[in-house]
Amino acid sequence: MTPAPIDAHEPWMRGLHADTGYLLYRLGLRSGQLFNASLQESGLRLRHYAVLRFLATGEGALQRELSARLGYDPSAIVGLVDDLEKASFVERRPSPGDRRSRIVVLTDDGRDFLRGSDEAGSRVTSELLAPLDADECETLHGLLRRVAEAGLN
Repeated sequence: MTPAPIDAHEPWMRGLHADTGYLLYRLGLRSGQLFNASLQESGLRLRHYAVLRFLATGEGALQRELSARLGYDPSAIVGLVDDLEKASFVERRPSPGDRRSRIVVLTDDGRDFLRGSDEAGSRVTSELLAPLDADECETLHGLLRRVAEAGLN
């Protein structure tokens, strides 16, 4: 029996660049590579930066909250917080509501690092989105934010 010929119009035969999910994945990888390169001198990586940015939005967080909100494995959070604590960017403090728990708090050094890295983040985004004009960048950001808010809760 002869196998049926492959139909080039079958959805699974589309080129990878026709797949939005694949494009998001590849652009995410490229963004991470560029951002990690910009952070290389500091010894930190994008995951560390994400923890710092999250902590900058509040008065600290439990490690399990960091894990849940950032989507990182709890064991990875422990290592990231350890690294950030060694760099004096965060500190662990007793939780006001439960002395057995510790909250992770951004230090002044951590805030200074974030201020200094804002320009690098902007350069990475500008490089990645160079083919788009300002209106297109704004539209893309709004759409990605809407998808993220609906799908990353």
